Amino acid sequence: MSASMLQRRALALPKVLVFGLLLAALAGAHAQGNVDELFQQAQRAMSKGQPQEAISLLRKAIDMAPARAELYMLRSRARDSAGKFDAALEDATKFIELEPNDAYGYLNRARVYLSLDRPQQALDDANKAISLEPNEPDGYFRRADIYVEMGKEAEAKADEAKADELDKKAR
Repeated sequence: MSASMLQRRALALPKVLVFGLLLAALAGAHAQGNVDELFQQAQRAMSKGQPQEAISLLRKAIDMAPARAELYMLRSRARDSAGKFDAALEDATKFIELEPNDAYGYLNRARVYLSLDRPQQALDDANKAISLEPNEPDGYFRRADIYVEMGKEAEAKADEAKADELDKKAR
């Protein structure tokens, strides 16, 4: 093979690699777009009271993007709404694995624990959420719900008052 042929092949190779990388990037962007569309469809299904449809859509989205935490959060909520509490707990826990500093992940899992009649674990998660976001009223509202379930009325009232106070400050 002549030197000029080798030079042409050497120049052609980067073009092939660039083209391949471009195709891979476009495929990734297309898949990302599909995941986003599936997520939006699942949100609409939930707002229409169709958790089974949302679960189906989110299963597809998770298959395409298993590291997207928000997919697990929404599917956890859908599964909880559908009465699939053990599966909801798995998704809530997966969200926390992916986003360990997100207080809403713990609040979501606390709700699932309540559905499973596990108030102490729900309380632990609510406390974790409050430690992560002490000025977020939702943590205190959730903990108040848990205290009601536990028959701790005074603690529930104190948390409701704290949540109301924080809610007013946020406005």
